[in-house]
Amino acid sequence: MTPPSQVIENSYLRNVVIKCVLIFVAGLIATVAIFYVMLQQPVGPTYGEGFKMLVQLQQDIFYKSIIIYFSTVLLALFGIITITLLYSHRVAGPVYRLTLFARQVAAGDLQSGVHLRQSDVVQPLAAEMNLMAEKIHRSLIDINWKVDELEKITDQLDAEPANADKKLVQMEDRVNEISTIISQYTL
Repeated sequence: MTPPSQVIENSYLRNVVIKCVLIFVAGLIATVAIFYVMLQQPVGPTYGEGFKMLVQLQQDIFYKSIIIYFSTVLLALFGIITITLLYSHRVAGPVYRLTLFARQVAAGDLQSGVHLRQSDVVQPLAAEMNLMAEKIHRSLIDINWKVDELEKITDQLDAEPANADKKLVQMEDRVNEISTIISQYTL
């Protein structure tokens, strides 16, 4: 698996902004539609009635525009807050799980992994952390196996002092193998 160039995709912020703009545009379209319907009302058969109706319509438009404006703003705010909460859930939850996983690794539990949804924003980071923990776990298993071999060679050295040179060479090989494994890490 090739390492990702970044943890959070470029499209994340773009998608949030696009959805917020779409909600705002939908509110504007709803406002225009309501005003259009209101303006289609007949003015009246006579001039006096038409004038009274225009005055009444002016007041109605003013009050209704205030109501429409505030309801549109509230709807847009509700939509933006909802989208923000949904998108932040895609970040906050995974970051919390990554934090718990980091604590487990720090406590020495290298066998557990962190599993996130493919759609989570920091999923590439979780995959890299799982690979890191797996590599460290494999290295520690190899070191443990080499130490066990060293102990066996030491026991054989005690039992068979005649083959001491051969056993010392084997011990040196195991120590070099352990050093090679450890040298992969900057200490």
